[in-house]
Amino acid sequence: MSSFNLVQIVPSLDSGGVERGTVDVANFLSENKIQNFIITSGGKMIKELDDSFTHVHELPVNSKNFFSYPLIATKINKFIKANNINLVHVRSRGPAWMINLMSKNKIKTIATFHNVYGGNSYLKKMYNKGLSKMDHLVAISEYVKETIIKKYNLTKNNITVINRGIDTKYFNQPLDVVTRDNIIKTHQIDTAKKIILFPARMTSWKGQLEFIDVIKKMDTQNVLVLFVGDTKNESYTKLVRDKIKNNNLTNTFKILGSVNQGELRSLYQIADLSVSFPLRAEGFGRTVSESLYSNTPVLAFDYGGVKNQLENLSDLFKVKPHDYQGLPKKIEVLLNLNEDQKKDALQDAQLVIEKNFSKTNMVNQYMKLYESIKS
Repeated sequence: MSSFNLVQIVPSLDSGGVERGTVDVANFLSENKIQNFIITSGGKMIKELDDSFTHVHELPVNSKNFFSYPLIATKINKFIKANNINLVHVRSRGPAWMINLMSKNKIKTIATFHNVYGGNSYLKKMYNKGLSKMDHLVAISEYVKETIIKKYNLTKNNITVINRGIDTKYFNQPLDVVTRDNIIKTHQIDTAKKIILFPARMTSWKGQLEFIDVIKKMDTQNVLVLFVGDTKNESYTKLVRDKIKNNNLTNTFKILGSVNQGELRSLYQIADLSVSFPLRAEGFGRTVSESLYSNTPVLAFDYGGVKNQLENLSDLFKVKPHDYQGLPKKIEVLLNLNEDQKKDALQDAQLVIEKNFSKTNMVNQYMKLYESIKS
């Protein structure tokens, strides 16, 4: 019997790191036969939940209309009381403000900072700081903790770092060869070439446009770059497509769009290199650990949550942020590692990830935190 009766509140459960963490925690509680709740606006990931123990209540908590928050807060409060919930875990700024607008007398609250959040205007900072008004805070990396302390003038006493975790058990399963062969065939991927995987949704701050300029400086005859991630930002995706075409690089780049977990795992396996070059530091950067755990070398800007993941690993994987002049040479070195050099570089990667950045580690830490907070 647990000491807590938990509800997690997340805007939607469609895709993304925030959503994945919510589902992972809920399923871990379900595996331990602990009843728990999620309030969300909906989403395709709901079908991944064990509905014997995890109960989903749909409310428009994805709303960006601040004037609707009091009404939504009232509905949340009613749900909390009806289900005797004593612990509320908010995972986004909007839901945090909804909780701030209701009475918190008989509940304890937790907020996870999944990023440091941009915006320097007074109103934006006030909106972002809504997360900090919970009883206890979680940062998904040391970088996020350090940054929110400075940015929002917080004390470190009630902030716990729980690193985002990758599903190492899933990555340890035998590779689905059929999935791998299908994605190679569907997208006509020439595996005879050196394959660079760029796993990130199509949006300007992820750095796809800048990476095209990097590849232009290289001998592209034997290189294939795969942009993998959702293309909902149609205007930016068009900019990327046009730049590829205008630079006569259509044989060097492919835009694959969204892929499922199995397909992404297959792409890690066939890639010679996985890269992460966001224009601003990310809170975590899950694809870095996923790539390394798949024994795929990475090259990443050495800042943010990625720096935390790479700090005890080979310097081959790190590059100074925005050093576009030095990138071609670093890429060439990694693409031309022989098997022994590759093995040496990746020697400690899986152990570091299992110890610090695994899903198992993450959910157990959340469980410990939940048990430690008394209403």
